[in-house]
Amino acid sequence: MGVNISYMGTKRDLAPAVCDVIRHTQKGTMLDAFAGMCSVGEQIAPTRQVWSNDVQVFAAEVARALFASRDEPIDSLLTADIHFDTFEKHRHLLTKANRRSIDAEDTLLQSSNFEIFVKRKKILSRMRALELASARRHCGNLFTAIYSDSYFGVRQAIEADSIIRAIRTAHRTRAITDDHRRWLTVGLGRALLKIANSTGHFAQYLKPQRTSYRRFLSQRQRSLWSKWLFSSGELHAVGTTDWRRLNKCFNQDSLLLLPSLRRNAEPVAVIYADPPYTDDQYSRYYHVFETLVLYDYPTTSGAGLYRPNRFVSPFSLKSKAIQAFDTLVGAAANCGADLVLSYPTNGLVYESGADPKQLLARHYRKVECCYSLPHTHSTFGASKGSARSNVTERIYLARS
Repeated sequence: MGVNISYMGTKRDLAPAVCDVIRHTQKGTMLDAFAGMCSVGEQIAPTRQVWSNDVQVFAAEVARALFASRDEPIDSLLTADIHFDTFEKHRHLLTKANRRSIDAEDTLLQSSNFEIFVKRKKILSRMRALELASARRHCGNLFTAIYSDSYFGVRQAIEADSIIRAIRTAHRTRAITDDHRRWLTVGLGRALLKIANSTGHFAQYLKPQRTSYRRFLSQRQRSLWSKWLFSSGELHAVGTTDWRRLNKCFNQDSLLLLPSLRRNAEPVAVIYADPPYTDDQYSRYYHVFETLVLYDYPTTSGAGLYRPNRFVSPFSLKSKAIQAFDTLVGAAANCGADLVLSYPTNGLVYESGADPKQLLARHYRKVECCYSLPHTHSTFGASKGSARSNVTERIYLARS
């Protein structure tokens, strides 16, 4: 169902309870202010019009594909027919320019034990450094130049660049529509995550150890082209074309978007808010997806090859979380919309000494906690202890 991409803070398991609360709000359009991978919007559709917002570009593209597309995705066989020639031509060019690295990677993939693997991995790293030093950027080689031999193998990065070249060429020549381009890009995001050398996100790529190098080799042998065709073929739009035509999708900071809705001729009846609740910045986990959409050759830094000027959410700063929360609730109330809020008991607002229910009551006359549910949060790699933590998720309803 949906795009099936793991996403930090996802509410897929909680979506049925959230939607049950939304059904008791005033009739009309629902705005999902922190849409992520759109699990709540999928559950609500098509009983209401769904407006979606997310500050991350890739997440906003997912929402546009699911809820605002006029064209359904193209099936896998037709996709291969349309794109293969351009893909193969560009792959040949990039392969020729990175021949020494590819040869070193092919040798690495034949490693029979960890000691041999370590030696061959060093050779590959040297080859990449030499070839990248003389490589020209902005010639359809972004993934090859930035992410090869880190999150992806050299061949895999070349395939990524070649698929993107094929999509852009087909779009430019009008062989595919805007919607088709979007579906294929979202499908490529899915495929990249499936082959990535990571723990399900892009905060940092994994460095192979004695206990994990065989998994590394297995991941490196996966074909991105095949994964892309399969992943794109599994996607589908939500609802009917007529229903999707009336939906809207935004790519903004929710604290800036909500005040602007007061001037909208079509009022929002209910807002669903699922703001960040930890000190982890989401942009750190999904920057490769952003680069996939923008394809802008960013200057990267840090262990995760991060983009510059990544969005910093005040909800994820303990010193600003309460103020951001209060601003959000106030803006929702000023829209005349009911507000459904999900927030865990280990969130920064609680840790800062505030009670979400009391903050809601500052702006709404009727506030109730409709659900208090046990929930399991993933720490995405256990950087701060256990890989999963059990919390209580509370779902509040504030009525306009």
